Amino acid sequence: MGVKEKIKNFWKAYKKNWLWVNIGGCIFSTFMLWLLFSLGVINLVIAILLTVFYPFAIFLAYYGRISKHQKIIIKIVLVGFGGWGLGCPIWIFLAYVLIAAPWAPLQVLVLDAVLRGRIHLLLMVSSYVLGAYIMYRVGKKREWRLPSTY
Repeated sequence: MGVKEKIKNFWKAYKKNWLWVNIGGCIFSTFMLWLLFSLGVINLVIAILLTVFYPFAIFLAYYGRISKHQKIIIKIVLVGFGGWGLGCPIWIFLAYVLIAAPWAPLQVLVLDAVLRGRIHLLLMVSSYVLGAYIMYRVGKKREWRLPSTY
């Protein structure tokens, strides 16, 4: 048996047992996260968040592909994650233009740290809402279809 056949057989077996391979990866990553926490490399919050997030992501990825509610899942992913992905650069740009630049109009107002934090929070939320709205419009225009590459 040649190398090409071995590779094809490996990927065929992987596609068939995709969920079990990821469950094993989840168990291994959970063990490694808590080992890193016990060694003091990462803190407790990161260990807990990644312990919860990784299995949840596997669950969504597996059942999202075979779900009868794929259009709803696509809407959530496009609007939620796309809004977050677009909102971050919008927020960074607006925060620089309105607050951080030497010529910024709100620079004098934000000398107080509490006021600066509130303005940043307001800009962040509004930027994420703007990004989500843009992604909603894009998804509605495409009739909630994913690109053909997926």
